[in-house]
Amino acid sequence: MQYSQSKSSLINNLEGLPSVSGFLAMGNFDGVHLGHQLLINEGNKRGDVSVLTYEPHPLVSLGKINKPFLLTTSSEKIFFLEKYHVKEVIFLNFDSEISKMSAENFTEVIIKEKINPLGVIIGFDHRFGKDRKGNAEFLKKMGEKFGFEVIVFPEVKVNDKPIKSAEVRKLLRMGDMDGVYKMLGHPYLIEGKVVKGDGVGSSLGYPTANIKLDSGYKLLPCEGLYSSIVEVEKSEFPAMLYIGSSPTFGINYVKIEVHIMGFSGNIYDENIKCFIYSLIRHKKFFSSEKSLRENIKKSEEETLRSLKEVSKWK
Repeated sequence: MQYSQSKSSLINNLEGLPSVSGFLAMGNFDGVHLGHQLLINEGNKRGDVSVLTYEPHPLVSLGKINKPFLLTTSSEKIFFLEKYHVKEVIFLNFDSEISKMSAENFTEVIIKEKINPLGVIIGFDHRFGKDRKGNAEFLKKMGEKFGFEVIVFPEVKVNDKPIKSAEVRKLLRMGDMDGVYKMLGHPYLIEGKVVKGDGVGSSLGYPTANIKLDSGYKLLPCEGLYSSIVEVEKSEFPAMLYIGSSPTFGINYVKIEVHIMGFSGNIYDENIKCFIYSLIRHKKFFSSEKSLRENIKKSEEETLRSLKEVSKWK
């Protein structure tokens, strides 16, 4: 999967904020969905586009979320933003200082004094500053005051449904990967480090790579078996990805494991990317290892059929 390289940085304080050329796109960009992509494309018509986003997500920092809900980790977000031709990704550390900054100060200090773009582009519903008082109309007035252009990007819909990260989360929890794909404009990505597992896959003749996520806030699809394309060692392979417990073997915790077809290398401690396309089956209890093995064989064939039916993402 080829993508253009951008610079990215995690900013811990205001002093480290870089200045940028061209336009600045502001937002959480969780999922980097189709609406985000079109917004970035609009900015690219005017030259370079850099992104200002937040780490951690403001809802996490403010203690309003304590469960998995992120569509993209920081690393995954960088991957997609680079893919969609962002020149620089700036992560602003959303700490107590930033959370208490008024919309006026945010505009004057962060946007104008520190980053100083030619213009700013935001989604129609984006809000910023203390108590979320900064909105599109406010930013337009500030742009006139400080001499930068402001573009407000309109709502984007798919099948008459507004594209929103919250809607993607709902579809993901249902395992509706076709709906997720249409909203995102790309397959859902799970990225993580390969760690040692319980060896169940190998005992069945289908060795798996067990994946450890780098964020406890990463949202997973509902438990089940999925068709996937896995990127490992700069190559791509078809794969069966399983999310869930293994009740057949008395394993009750949720795990993420992937059987990579046509690959047999040692990739422990390596980071891999799993692009999810279709739900093959929901989690199911099997009465014996034999019936499970037979089902896996059928699922392998169905996975390959599934991947042939979708357009492979480049």
